Amino acid sequence: MKKFISVLLALILICGSAFTAGVYAQEDKGGICFAVASDVHYVTPAKTATSTPYNEGVETTFKSGKDSLYNQSGFIIDEFLDQCAKNPECRFVLITGDIATHGRDFASEHEAVAAKFRKFEQETGKQVYVINGNHDSALNCAVGREDFISIYHEFGYDKAVSVDENTCSYSVNLNDEYTLVALDTCDERYRVVPNNDISRMNWAVTQIRNAKREGRKVIMIMHHNLLEHNPYQKALEKNYVVDTPYSFAGLLADLGVKLVFSGHTHVTSATSYTSFLGNTIYDFSMPSLGNFPAEYKLFKMTDSEIKYETKKIEHIDADKLAEVCKGYSKKDIALMKNDFQQYTWNRSHAVYSEKIRKDISPETIGIKESSALYGKLKLVTDGLRELSDTPIYGENGIQTMAAAYGLEIPNSSYSTLNEALTTAYLTYKSGRRIYSQDSDDFKLIVKLIAFSIRKSAAEAADGDVLFDANAFLRELGYSGTVADNILKDFSKKYGFATPEEKAALSLAFVLFGGFCSDTDGVENRDGKYNPYGRGLKPRICFSFAGVFFFKQKENAETQEV
Repeated sequence: MKKFISVLLALILICGSAFTAGVYAQEDKGGICFAVASDVHYVTPAKTATSTPYNEGVETTFKSGKDSLYNQSGFIIDEFLDQCAKNPECRFVLITGDIATHGRDFASEHEAVAAKFRKFEQETGKQVYVINGNHDSALNCAVGREDFISIYHEFGYDKAVSVDENTCSYSVNLNDEYTLVALDTCDERYRVVPNNDISRMNWAVTQIRNAKREGRKVIMIMHHNLLEHNPYQKALEKNYVVDTPYSFAGLLADLGVKLVFSGHTHVTSATSYTSFLGNTIYDFSMPSLGNFPAEYKLFKMTDSEIKYETKKIEHIDADKLAEVCKGYSKKDIALMKNDFQQYTWNRSHAVYSEKIRKDISPETIGIKESSALYGKLKLVTDGLRELSDTPIYGENGIQTMAAAYGLEIPNSSYSTLNEALTTAYLTYKSGRRIYSQDSDDFKLIVKLIAFSIRKSAAEAADGDVLFDANAFLRELGYSGTVADNILKDFSKKYGFATPEEKAALSLAFVLFGGFCSDTDGVENRDGKYNPYGRGLKPRICFSFAGVFFFKQKENAETQEV
């Protein structure tokens, strides 16, 4: 037995040394720079600023939201490509899905964008690479998988080393050093739900291994997030993250993949995962180019570091827009020409302010009318909605009213609860601020909700208003001890103990939880990390994630037989 163990250890050391030597022998031969954009959401402009595209009796599977910059989308794409064209360092462009809002209903929408990409390539010699999003194609729609590949054939597929016959996935060599694996994560049947089934995962792993055998480094693009960008995302936004995220991410990390670019959430966020073997992979959830915040990222990779920065669309050709789409005010035209970021903020703030006000209800946060908690929670949410636009400060403000209930509302720069929630939401989406449970914003919102519950309890029987916070969280999908730990941790920090405060905390996490959970230490907007090949641990046989993945594959094959 001892001899066997000694031989085994010797083999492991030899294999590990050989693998490590192979990694460090592959030094970067030079720098590379590229732009990444997502959720372009092109829509043909309407005839007037106040009308909605396709509103003349034409049915679409997706409706353009009021916050969408649908009339401006084509001009945003033009400005984005112009910036990439004028940047001498930028070598190519990656697009991570949702290229056209009504793309699966109208091939003409895709063809309009493809024409812009084609013109950019012809004039600059730079290449555009795309992958599909849930808006771009679907079964039983005008644009299916084969149609998407045909329209965007010049933007990755024509130069592909491999195209997955069952999806829109493909792999292509970007240059002598890098291979791009573009992974289709969309489920054509359900159109929105992510799908990284065994076959497409296996295809991706094969492409990565083939690239590594040729001494290439691999970067990936996909539409849905590879990783959770807050601890509650899979529970609250299950359609935004791929299935089995951590087993898949661990396998990719141990295979040497360091960078993955995704989209879908319209949130500027970067997060990382380190496998059991100590290899780290980064998932960059890209901002929306065609909606707020109208931004993209520029990456520069050298033999010493990976550096990235968030770039803004500062202006568009608003005069040309005004010729196509009538009815914009002189103020709007001036803002679009000189401060497009302020224009997008103003528009989105007005839309989300109203949306958040309407969303304060049991139904919106996942409590059905049949639930035993519904009646109790509705009294609270109705009261909270009524208070959302009440001034927080001043003689008749919430701060004064709350004092009568023995609750101190902290000072802040916000005038109302609605303003606090709306500003926090948009700031979070743009990645400009990392919130935590210690933030003044979160404390303020918890206190305001606690006041609403106390006020409701004072106006009705306590038993009709108060609800069990743990039961509430568990009904929303927080399993096991998660709900308990949320309450225990916050109560320990701030001394919250009353039923009202605990109920307020559970409700605050539903309304505000995603904003106060970005504490992973990965810079969302601008940052830098170790380059490919640095710190990669030898992958002996399989990582734990790899074992899990291939066990799944084995089980699936057995079931098929």
